[in-house]
Amino acid sequence: MRWILMVLLFVSWPAAAAEEMWRWVDEEGVVHYSDRPHPGAERVVLESAQSYKPPALPSRTAGQPGEAEAEGNGDGTAYTELRVVSPEPEETLWNIGGELEVQLSISPGLAQGHRLRVYLDGSRVEEAPEGRTRFTLGEVFRGEHTLRAAVVDQDGQEVVSSDPVVFYVQQASLQNPSSNRAFPGPGSN
Repeated sequence: MRWILMVLLFVSWPAAAAEEMWRWVDEEGVVHYSDRPHPGAERVVLESAQSYKPPALPSRTAGQPGEAEAEGNGDGTAYTELRVVSPEPEETLWNIGGELEVQLSISPGLAQGHRLRVYLDGSRVEEAPEGRTRFTLGEVFRGEHTLRAAVVDQDGQEVVSSDPVVFYVQQASLQNPSSNRAFPGPGSN
């Protein structure tokens, strides 16, 4: 028992000793700091380090039902999945001519009176076809974009929402066609 007490004391001693700091100035005017006392050194009081503990995040991962899904949505249907299948997260699309092919996955299918809404870069897309999970969006040009889908009930309230997907659209340049190749082929300069 005494041995365990000695080990605990020995292990906790460096942590306690690390809180002491000593400061002194040598003959040449150079300031020194140490965790051990030095002749002529003054003790420096160290305050504990500032820390921050963020609030706990809800433990929801992609594919798990959220609060609304777990409770159901009034007609006995609980959505277990709503996600953007295409475009894929962090995907780079080349030369799409402003036409984006979108595919969503929803399980189970849409309940009576529920509708899909699609949001591109935070704005609701009006031309999303009613109830279809595969469609084309127009006027999606070069740059970084975010796509999200949601199911809304008869009152327009969101029942479930997909995680947002970030994707990129690149367009070949007519002024500098050599820069459009990702990897030069054999025999190129």
